[in-house]
Amino acid sequence: MSRSPAADLAPLIKLLQAGVPPVRAAAELSRVLAIWTAELKDDDEQLQERLSGLAEQLTMGIEEMHEGIAEASDKGKPTLRRILATHEAVLDGLRKAQGAG
Repeated sequence: MSRSPAADLAPLIKLLQAGVPPVRAAAELSRVLAIWTAELKDDDEQLQERLSGLAEQLTMGIEEMHEGIAEASDKGKPTLRRILATHEAVLDGLRKAQGAG
């Protein structure tokens, strides 16, 4: 029995929340995409739905972070900028995967 999409995404979400370097989060996204691609190799529509849902979640999160960074615009908030960069890197990888699908 396959795992749920939420279970597949749990490690990625933890990395995003921790603000790891973008390369590390992008590597985790690649792992999730490989799982989903293998699991849904015969159901491209379902794969695209998952990718679209994840892209929507990330986009909303990025918009919220942009607002938070604007509010906390003092120079002592590099962690917020790093977290935002990580989210944006993952979203870029996701968009590339959607284009390849």
